[in-house]
Amino acid sequence: MSARPARPARPFEAPERTNGTALSLAVPAELVEAIAQRVADLLAERLPAQRGPAPWLDVDGAAEHLSCPKSRVYELIAAKRVRHYRDGRRVLFKAEDLDAVLRVREVEA
Repeated sequence: MSARPARPARPFEAPERTNGTALSLAVPAELVEAIAQRVADLLAERLPAQRGPAPWLDVDGAAEHLSCPKSRVYELIAAKRVRHYRDGRRVLFKAEDLDAVLRVREVEA
């Protein structure tokens, strides 16, 4: 079984009509730009807003960030191995502090 040689890339060609004439259409650059802008606007409306990472994570978010159960997060707090903050009864974390826990574990291994 032999591989077929790749066809050289060709610019778009309109299909020929039965009478042998090709169809061509000149589109002003301003119209192309207006269409592109409208498509971008429609996509922006449909996509969720892109936000940066949340500045604070609760215990559920920390467990998800570390890919571990919540009980493991509480163990890290009890062992004072992760920096955490309290807001009343809530325990909050910064993602970079959680990442630091993983880096320490990486060095120990």
